[in-house]
Amino acid sequence: MRTPDQAADELESILEEWRPRLLAVEESAAHAKPSPDRWSISEVLGHLIDSACNNHQRFVRAQAVEELEFPKYDQNAWAAAANYRNASWSSLVELWYHYNRLVAVLMRNVPDQQLATPCTITPYEACTLGFLIDDYVVHLHHHFDKLGERVAA
Repeated sequence: MRTPDQAADELESILEEWRPRLLAVEESAAHAKPSPDRWSISEVLGHLIDSACNNHQRFVRAQAVEELEFPKYDQNAWAAAANYRNASWSSLVELWYHYNRLVAVLMRNVPDQQLATPCTITPYEACTLGFLIDDYVVHLHHHFDKLGERVAA
């Protein structure tokens, strides 16, 4: 498992690699759905913005309590509510980039003693704040591995 500093370093590396790649995608291509049941590139990036938003709260709230209970978010409902396919593509990319710069700062600022804080994201089993930080980077890799098939290097 990555330390918070390692996770932040890796997150920053992902940001620097993917920002120019994403900005090079044409707006129409970013909003095009590959099939009716799959997200467009803009919806995937929107999902990653939603993930940053939720994890921002988890990372901060878990430091203020002895045990965190936090609801799982319905990713499809969040993506639908934001209507990412009608948002400015370059604005989405910049929001994703800058929000995650903040998330990297939050990761670096978690005191070591808080990494063991139990966190329950309903309906899943409890894990630690340290696990959530590491898993955030795993989640980004999962989505960017899939996006790599759709976005030129």
